[in-house]
Amino acid sequence: MEKKSIDKDELNKLLEMYDIGKKPLAKLLGWGETTIVLYAAMKSIPDNEYTQKLYQLYRDKNSFRDLLIKNGDRITGVAYRKCMMKLYKPILESRILLIAQYIIDTCPYTLSQAHLDVILLWSQILSLRFLNTPVFDDIYQPTKGNGNSPYKTAAEGYKNGIFFNNGCPEKSGAFKDILVRIFALSPEKLIDGPTKEILSFVTDMFSWYGERAFNSLLAAERFRLCGPPQEKTRRSVSNELLKKIFGELFEQAKVKKMKDVETFIFKRLETIRKKTVSSPDKEKKVPVNP
Repeated sequence: MEKKSIDKDELNKLLEMYDIGKKPLAKLLGWGETTIVLYAAMKSIPDNEYTQKLYQLYRDKNSFRDLLIKNGDRITGVAYRKCMMKLYKPILESRILLIAQYIIDTCPYTLSQAHLDVILLWSQILSLRFLNTPVFDDIYQPTKGNGNSPYKTAAEGYKNGIFFNNGCPEKSGAFKDILVRIFALSPEKLIDGPTKEILSFVTDMFSWYGERAFNSLLAAERFRLCGPPQEKTRRSVSNELLKKIFGELFEQAKVKKMKDVETFIFKRLETIRKKTVSSPDKEKKVPVNP
């Protein structure tokens, strides 16, 4: 039977997760002020619609964030800010997580992990090529357990539910607005205009492709950068080396402007598709090297 209601340990963890007190949480939910105080004092918490709602908040921080935005005026400004800071602190402490959240927040559809990985990698490549600077300092380093994901921090963040989904019910929940209202941070200073242009370009470029294309492309990039898995030619690639490798590749392919990259990616994926179709039995075993 599927678990639906919260237990005592999870209730305590929920309060810690969001840095909120028992009474403020009850107010946020529109319940009697002592409701959660009473549950916390029980040896065994009953299964009912209230404890099921608490379990939902425990399991899904998007639900808590949306509740906070919708009913935030029910608690003090201090309590509201503390909750928001607890929610967003892990993202704001990591440049790559900040960039990933920005991509998710500005994307009009839900991103899979592979889709996000592809956008992060190619944004990094194009920034190194055309802006001569990385979008983030993390280096390309696929790790055991994360498949062909190029960046461990982003891959584990996705798996562990660090990110907030796009589609917040109110405008005041947009990431840009949260930065300004809660943290007094300027989005323009955190992510400059040229970087935003690259993120937007890459996100739009890959909006035409599907999950199979993303996974195949990630496998192909890993093969190109690190060699066959069994040979372990290279375990990681510095941003300088990434810039050099793709700089040479772009020179060969005559990619001189950013708009040329779209044609390059289209041809690259078509090459991967043809090789995959010609040897379908090897699709999952051998990375494609177009």
